[in-house]
Amino acid sequence: MASQHSPTPVKVPAAAANYTPATLDQDLRSQINSLLIKEGHVAKIQEHLLHHLHAHPSNWPTVVQNHALSLLRSGEVTSFPALLRRVVEDVRQDTALAPSSTTANGNGESTTTNGATNGKGATTNGNKGGVADLKPSLAVPQSVVEEALKVTRECLDQLCEIEEPLAA
Repeated sequence: MASQHSPTPVKVPAAAANYTPATLDQDLRSQINSLLIKEGHVAKIQEHLLHHLHAHPSNWPTVVQNHALSLLRSGEVTSFPALLRRVVEDVRQDTALAPSSTTANGNGESTTTNGATNGKGATTNGNKGGVADLKPSLAVPQSVVEEALKVTRECLDQLCEIEEPLAA
């Protein structure tokens, strides 16, 4: 796919590669975000992410939906804002706890999985117990994260021009 650069690229200093969210210039971030929205890249990134979430064998969107329904039915949460906070926190927790491993799939490519699954998206999260210990992992699949990062980088490459560092 040929890279089409923005007619008005954002000039990004070479040092930005070492920036953290705390040190990133707010104006620079605002310029990049505005262009991402204006030129349709946000929609492209979202569509790409949703496609890969739905295509992944873990069936992540359904696992998250079932978790939310379970929380509502059990009475653990009783409002939408509380449900949203809880589900996001549970996804973060499972994602942070999920062991990631990369293995070759036989085609010279690598595939990444989160945790030890039973083939239906359930993971023991390190427990060696029986079926009662199995619960669906809410971890965002690492391969989906990698694909989202890939398309985001492609979009940023089209919008940003990295300035060469000044020679001393």
